Amino acid sequence: MQLENFSPIQNTALHPGKSVRLAPVDLQSIKLDVPLPFGLVDSRGILLAHKGYVFQTEQNLINLSNRGSGFFVDFSDLSEPQLRLAEKAYVNQLLKKLRSQDSLGELSKVHVKYANDLAQEDAGERAIDWLNMVEICNAMLRTRDSVFFHQRLESIIAILTRQVNVSPDEPLLALFYLSERNPQLYSATHCLLVCLICVLTASSVLHWSESDLDLLMRCALTMNIGMVDLQDDLSVQKGPTDLSQKFLIREHCNLSSQILEMFGVEDQDWLAVVRGHHAIVTHPLQSESTSDRLIGLLQRADIFSAKLSSRVSRNAQHSSLAMKSIYFDKYLKPDAVGAAIIKAVGIYRPGSFVKLASGEVALVIRRGRNTATPKLAAILNKDGIPIAVLAVRNTADKKYAVISSVPSISLNVTLNLERMLQLGSQ
Repeated sequence: MQLENFSPIQNTALHPGKSVRLAPVDLQSIKLDVPLPFGLVDSRGILLAHKGYVFQTEQNLINLSNRGSGFFVDFSDLSEPQLRLAEKAYVNQLLKKLRSQDSLGELSKVHVKYANDLAQEDAGERAIDWLNMVEICNAMLRTRDSVFFHQRLESIIAILTRQVNVSPDEPLLALFYLSERNPQLYSATHCLLVCLICVLTASSVLHWSESDLDLLMRCALTMNIGMVDLQDDLSVQKGPTDLSQKFLIREHCNLSSQILEMFGVEDQDWLAVVRGHHAIVTHPLQSESTSDRLIGLLQRADIFSAKLSSRVSRNAQHSSLAMKSIYFDKYLKPDAVGAAIIKAVGIYRPGSFVKLASGEVALVIRRGRNTATPKLAAILNKDGIPIAVLAVRNTADKKYAVISSVPSISLNVTLNLERMLQLGSQ
């Protein structure tokens, strides 16, 4: 059987200059009452249902499908992370068929498993597309559909919980790295990173209960839901905040709590923490109040993450300055919560850059057994020239000992995050 010229993805053209690559969709995989994560087209590539469209009845789904001779996905533009995920799953199905030496007729029966809730598919896989996770979180924060909100929230919590238990360095590297380079999705990246920092600190350093960890994650992911648009706007805004923006910043705690109530949240601790997450709490770890303890940790993680994130108006802050901002309280005395966070993520945190005794510059890809010996990938040689084949360095060797942190703004390099994550997992 000759396969060189076989392509199960149909190629058509809407008009000259636009290439369309279509793959059929399994109708049964599309869920009702859940917004579509990407658009559906007909057999000619003409849009039938846009991203975010909700099929409310099965008859509505069938009627629209019949109009277009079935549903198809256009893989010609893979700028959508969830579309890339769908294509990857589709290609994997085709490869299995090819390996089994099935006929071309069997190959043509392979359909895209649409699965509106793609986040749940990620949860069982070892490798996670973290940019896709940011977009899933962004969709969750922006929706006003209660079912969609709770579905995505539970998926995100499940994925983060698994990662903290299995391989916490992977999301630390990915989210710290993206927070310095992805200001357009600031709000979603920020809340994911705050959530990760909080749950890692609470579980590995403070040893909080499972119920506290679950509540902490829900609060971290939703505390700024009342100002998502504003947060994203401010990340790319060059000028100062105006009066209306200042008002929303001041009121976003109450607004976030009201939105959660609108979504059917009845947990009073959850609502109280979100409503009071900017309240002044002295010595939170000594408080008997659950909300006080959670608020204290959320505030420090919020500050730490914000200072390490880039915006159009300013660059990400140097790691040492960001750590200093949470390690000392307003009286310049050591802060127990801030110290716990630094212990959890490490002085040389994943995603940060360091200078080695060898003269090389390296990216921290994993925390080490102690704060002075993280796992690194050398990216620049001693002359500042990019290293063609990235090499993991043993910081226990004096030749590769860490001598200082390097601010990311001083480095004009673009790295392959997927490759960095692979090195970190080896």
